[in-house]
Amino acid sequence: MSFFSRSTARTRSSERSVFSLVEATEHPAIQALPDAFVRFMRDACRLPLDAFHALPGASLPAVARRLLDHRRDMTSTLADFHGSALRVEILNVALTEEYYLREVYLRSTATDRVVEYGVLAVALAAFTTTPRAELTAGRTPLGAILHQFEIPFVSAPLGFFTVPTALLPSLPLLSPAAHQGCGRFNCLSKPSGEPLAWILEILPPS
Repeated sequence: MSFFSRSTARTRSSERSVFSLVEATEHPAIQALPDAFVRFMRDACRLPLDAFHALPGASLPAVARRLLDHRRDMTSTLADFHGSALRVEILNVALTEEYYLREVYLRSTATDRVVEYGVLAVALAAFTTTPRAELTAGRTPLGAILHQFEIPFVSAPLGFFTVPTALLPSLPLLSPAAHQGCGRFNCLSKPSGEPLAWILEILPPS
């Protein structure tokens, strides 16, 4: 059972700078995220902003590096690795004038196993009506929507990290027997450079 509340909130964009929220954190990638995304992680998802300890992709464990250190979308990468399509389980949703934000598990449709914990902020203006409606319906992973509607994109990881499980006690997929999980911050953009989404992606410890 998830320990996250399942709620939908509608908020307005904030005028505060990202720096004011992240000046005490350790991972520099957080400073590249929209302020609304940082607030959503901190307040709605209850993620400690100092929990993400940066490291080079080459220093990730072998399996985590294979799944994280690349420039592809995670939906297709994980689907190929697990040999199964993926479905979204919504944990938390928020909507601002600019962003659709959600906290999710990605689950294998074959085994129902959680294969990723994710938090994302989607730039609503970057999507036309039909894919935007599919996205906000909350059934389909973002990567699958990009491929379904043939939306060109560039994936650019902002940084990799480990997460001590002791700092994330409310994250069910992080087993108490494991010391840390691995993840990345990623940005998906159009080839023109217009951002599509920012994503926090954490793998279950192996």
